[in-house]
Amino acid sequence: MHTQPLFAETNVDALHRLMHAYPLATLTTMTSYGFEANLLPLELVAAGGYGLLQGHVARRHPLCADAVEGVDAMAVFQGPNAYVSPRWYVNGQRSGRLAPSWNYVAVQARGRLRLIDDEAWLLTHLAALTARQEAHREQPWSLNDSAKQFVTDAVQGLIGFELEILTLSGKRFLSQQRTEADRQSVVHHLEREASGMARDVAIMMAP
Repeated sequence: MHTQPLFAETNVDALHRLMHAYPLATLTTMTSYGFEANLLPLELVAAGGYGLLQGHVARRHPLCADAVEGVDAMAVFQGPNAYVSPRWYVNGQRSGRLAPSWNYVAVQARGRLRLIDDEAWLLTHLAALTARQEAHREQPWSLNDSAKQFVTDAVQGLIGFELEILTLSGKRFLSQQRTEADRQSVVHHLEREASGMARDVAIMMAP
């Protein structure tokens, strides 16, 4: 991921927070027929270094058939993003140096993939993945709310995997190159957009 120093996010805790907040990642692997990209919810587990990513797929998923043990893989987590209109720039209107832009945040994790065919591991993984997403709810749902046999049958149809994170990088492209007046104007306009993501970007831009 090309990142100029101004937009680089290097704080590991900040990167982990973004990964927890936006767990649906694009996982890219090399297969026998080329690159394969899949959108999968991934659970970040602290395990020294940059941590581990854990996920699961159906046994019939191409990842199970084509992923080689220890193959290099890349997971990209993308947070909210929003189009930025040139008309929102206060100083830019006077200079005439105007161009549309797109504000966003993203995290890239690279590492090695390992498939895990273990029912106990899968149950622990699914429980943790669900618990994190349900934690803020008034009545959190858990695996215990499903029939035991249903869960057993479902798990038997899955394969787990782990990605040992070897490199971790992030990018926050949030108008840092603009003047303070331009940034405040962008935030003001994003807050008025219909898109919830645009408003989320405004929150990230606010001091």
